[in-house]
Amino acid sequence: MRHKGKCYHPHGHNYRMEVEVSGPINEVSNMVWDFADLDELVNPIVRELDHQFLAHPDDARFEGFGDDCLRWAEGDPTAESIASYFFQALTGWGVILERVTIYETDKASATVRRS
Repeated sequence: MRHKGKCYHPHGHNYRMEVEVSGPINEVSNMVWDFADLDELVNPIVRELDHQFLAHPDDARFEGFGDDCLRWAEGDPTAESIASYFFQALTGWGVILERVTIYETDKASATVRRS
């Protein structure tokens, strides 16, 4: 059953994301992972979702939106599913991905952690 709360109606968010990585400190760079390199991995995925209508594949409310609507393959586009999407997309890049947290508001967030 799809969520029928106040967020059922089309609306927007300005999400914020935190990505936590871990691993040994590189003796040359003195870093676990260069933030610029992390940005190179994260930013293309952010651009893919930025300013998109994210909709459940069967959501008739977005039928007329055409290419402006990204049919969200993972069910309803919740903070949890978006965090999971990023976690899966960022896994396997030569660093240990610990967690991805998506903030829907300053007080509401969802976190996917390495198990």
